[in-house]
Amino acid sequence: MTVRDGWGIPTVTGGSLLEVAHEQGRVTAQDRAWQLDVERRRAEGTCAEVFGPTALEWDVLARRSLLADVARRAYAVLAPESRAFVAAYVEGVNEVLERRWHPWTPLAVFGVQHLLFSTFPSKLWRRHLAATVGAEGEPWLHLLRTEGLPGGSNAVAVAGSLTASGLPILAGDPHRVIEAPGCYAQVRLVCTDPDDLFDVAGLSFVGVPGVQHFGHTGSAAWGVTNAVADDEDVYDEQLVREGDAVLARGADAWEPVGRRVEVVRVRTGPDTYDAVPVEVLVTDRGPVVTGGPDLPGTYSLRNPSYVLGDLGFDTLVPLLRSRTATDVLAAFGPWVGPVDNLLVADTAGHVEHRVVGRVPVRDAEGRWTGWVDDLPRRSGPLLVTANDRATPDFARIGDDFAPPHRAARLTELVTDLAAQSPVTPETLAAVVADDRQTAGEALLAVIGRLRDLAPRASALQERLLAWDRRMSVDSTEAALFAAVRTAVVERLVSSPILADADTSPHGELFAPWFDLRGRIRLALPALLAAEKPFGVDPLQAVAEALEEVAAAPEPAPWGTAHVVVPLTPHQQFGLPAPAGDEVPFVAVGGDDDCVLAARSLGGVGACVHGPVARFVWDLAGGSRWVVPLGSSGDPDSPHHHDQQESWAAGGTVPLERPATGGER
Repeated sequence: MTVRDGWGIPTVTGGSLLEVAHEQGRVTAQDRAWQLDVERRRAEGTCAEVFGPTALEWDVLARRSLLADVARRAYAVLAPESRAFVAAYVEGVNEVLERRWHPWTPLAVFGVQHLLFSTFPSKLWRRHLAATVGAEGEPWLHLLRTEGLPGGSNAVAVAGSLTASGLPILAGDPHRVIEAPGCYAQVRLVCTDPDDLFDVAGLSFVGVPGVQHFGHTGSAAWGVTNAVADDEDVYDEQLVREGDAVLARGADAWEPVGRRVEVVRVRTGPDTYDAVPVEVLVTDRGPVVTGGPDLPGTYSLRNPSYVLGDLGFDTLVPLLRSRTATDVLAAFGPWVGPVDNLLVADTAGHVEHRVVGRVPVRDAEGRWTGWVDDLPRRSGPLLVTANDRATPDFARIGDDFAPPHRAARLTELVTDLAAQSPVTPETLAAVVADDRQTAGEALLAVIGRLRDLAPRASALQERLLAWDRRMSVDSTEAALFAAVRTAVVERLVSSPILADADTSPHGELFAPWFDLRGRIRLALPALLAAEKPFGVDPLQAVAEALEEVAAAPEPAPWGTAHVVVPLTPHQQFGLPAPAGDEVPFVAVGGDDDCVLAARSLGGVGACVHGPVARFVWDLAGGSRWVVPLGSSGDPDSPHHHDQQESWAAGGTVPLERPATGGER
């Protein structure tokens, strides 16, 4: 049985765990039928059958990375109750969809969400960068070792000693590509079995049962950010073909490579298709994801899910039954990946931050010998995680984290907030939507050092130094700052040392990770503090940029160009959205370097990456949440984008708990 609140968000009620799962699957398929079909195709590598040649790159990667194979293996090793839970969800989905899902499809859909939301694209980029800049650029490569694309998530846990209710509050906002429909569905799951009672509200990946990363059970709550752990390896493979066989160069000899050929159907017209063979290769190290026999740039990928044949789905059922923070932490015991910063809190006052997932231990030759068993953890009245190196212990899980700017800003804001008055759900919600520049202070500091500027540039200098640092939609100074930053980035990118670095050798699918301008923009504070990085004098570059922008016409306020563009599946594959599927574009504040990390194309244009949800779990009962669009995937539904205005303004809507019961 399902009832809906005023935002169309479903409360799913069942008399048993499996009834809840079945109804969740059925309701999800009602709300997001087209999206579920696309997610299934992404998992199986059959998108080109619908979207044509522009989707072929994804289909090839999905096949070669063994998304479906790993999902089948992971489904087979699930605990019996977990397997039945997933199967019941799929039965509900199949009551609605024309194309039936396999029992393992939700695991493959989960794999889709994290295949590129991982470290391996950035590792490919670093290899490419090192190869193209050579010895001349090597001294500055470490300056670019920051969190790569995508990223930007935040989470904050506040103990009851700092809140108005005396109970903890947990808030956050995961950042990803902003899709239409969104990747998360708001849901409430209620089981009325007297021996298995639960009532859980949270955010669920569309196509995955239960509530995974962000949930509230009434007496316990949790949320995550990506821990940016070093949990994957890419291997430079040398492959040769011998007849129908493929061999890989091993440490001491040539080794046989697992090989099969699959066929991808590619739509070429209304009723015409090409059949494109895809060679799926697996070395002793992992599946080959780029290149091939006798080709340069051939890499295999090794990650924990592939090695273990496990996607961590034995976490899902225990999460629904969690009553305490300790229960939540125990539920995440089987978690595999992505490796996450988990914040938990409960009504007993337990507040904790713990890293969860599988991080490999490597020997001197880089071989995996086990898993890190002393993952970082901490407790305290205020815990903040923003993909940063939260403590020195994080050295055990990696060395590429987000700069500390967002975490420091969040800590400052909540500390100041608590000093003035007790924290409430509304005030904490506003904190995670903060639009003040953080890392941008480094550029402003250099601007402040400039002397002997021309009159117009001097006037712009004074204007920027007097600016309140807010990347708000009505701020012209925010637009001027972004223009100056872009001009500085261009001067760094134009360095002859970087001449061959601004390209993706692995196709357009990987282009966002190989965007040199985006990488330079994120690392700008470190580059501005260096001595002539890549041969460019930072002071001169900033002076020239200031002169350039001062001579140009006054830009429109930041929100004129900084509009959010939710990407439909067609648009994600480089096609125009079908008529009727368009989503209104709305101005949104924030920027790369804000807590509200709403990233712009080119640093000054449309925003396609930002918070894909915002949540505040109040253990006293005043919880709030919001998504970029709405609960429905149907453009004709009144709930298709009815939350967009609140989301774009940095707001949230109340988490309503309608009485269970009503019509199906």
